[in-house]
Formats: sequence, C-alpha cells, structure tokens
Amino acid sequence: MQKRTLAAAELPKKWRRIAETRCAEQGERLTPARLGAYAELIAERSPMTAYQLVARLEAVQGRKVAPLTVYRHLDFLKRVGLVHRIESTQSYVPCEHPDHAHESQYLLCSSCGQVDEIDSKALANLLKSLADEHKFTCTRAIVELSGVCRQCARSAAKSS
Repeated sequence: MQKRTLAAAELPKKWRRIAETRCAEQGERLTPARLGAYAELIAERSPMTAYQLVARLEAVQGRKVAPLTVYRHLDFLKRVGLVHRIESTQSYVPCEHPDHAHESQYLLCSSCGQVDEIDSKALANLLKSLADEHKFTCTRAIVELSGVCRQCARSAAKSS
C-alpha cells in the first residue's frame, strides 16, 4: 500500500502555524519549497532519508529535484527545530515538540521502523552530569535506543 503524499497547501494548519512561528522567531524565511519538504515529512510520520524525500517531492511536483536542494531544505528545517536527524539510519523525522527547543532521545523500532521522540530533561541532565564529572565538554548528545515497539512485540507474541 502506497502512502498518500501531502502537498504543502494541505499541511494541517497547526503544523503550518508552528513552522511559520519558529521561522519568524529566528528571523528565517519559510519558502514554499522548504514548506513542501516539511509537509512530506509530516505526511510520512516515519523516518525518511534525503533520497526518499527527493523521490517523494519529484512525484508531487512532477519534475526533477536536486538532492543538494533537498539536503539544504533538511538542514534548514533541522536548524529551526522542525525536524530531527536520526543518526543511526541517516534519516529525518518531524519534531514532535516543535514548540520549544530541546535535546531529544529516540526509541527506534527495528521491526516496523517507528520512531518515538522522547524529550527527557532528566536524561539530558544525567548526561550533562556525567560529562561534567569527567571534565568533558559535550556539544551534542545523541541517544537512540533500538528495540521493538509495543505493537510489534504484541504481534510477535500472538504469532508465536
């Protein structure tokens, strides 16, 4: 089953308003092309690589899209806090908490590919304390836990 694509014009008002607000607060320009890339990530709701996004945008726009252009859109969306990069899979997901800046942690299901974003101040503080204890200056913490989500675990239990 192929997922339906989402044109930027169809982006739910809530997400569009959040994107516009984040960009305005940071003095950034939300172009139609950037908004289109964001809309496709929102429509997918699971991690997409840059090349998957290129293919999706080409299908929606009916024309070739340069990968470099898509990487620039993704860098922009990441910089303003609208998307996150999943390092272990080199893919991107929309931020589930775009209304505030934060360090995120992720639960990655190795069965279905679902990504759950966690915004844990306690874990961020623990990591900072550990770094401080070792006299280490941390510039960025990446926490990605791989495993099986509840739904996949239930499905596996039913089939066995």
